Amino acid sequence: ELDIDCEEELANLNDDDMEGCIPSLAASKGMQKLKLNGLNLSTNSCASLSAVFPRMAALLELDLCVNSIDDDCARVVVR
Repeated sequence: ELDIDCEEELANLNDDDMEGCIPSLAASKGMQKLKLNGLNLSTNSCASLSAVFPRMAALLELDLCVNSIDDDCARVVVR
């Protein structure tokens, strides 16, 4: 399980920052639960997240609370 909740020092991250960090999640192939809360995820970071899902076959639960995810982002993630 990986649980990242935004704290004040992370509050200045933007979508491009998060987009650059997400590919490293693919190394966690056995991860079953992923929480990325309050990290300003939106279009670019959701696309990056969607790209790593095929390499995270064990993932059963994804929590993206308190992010800037709109309908377009949600569609990208569930592709």
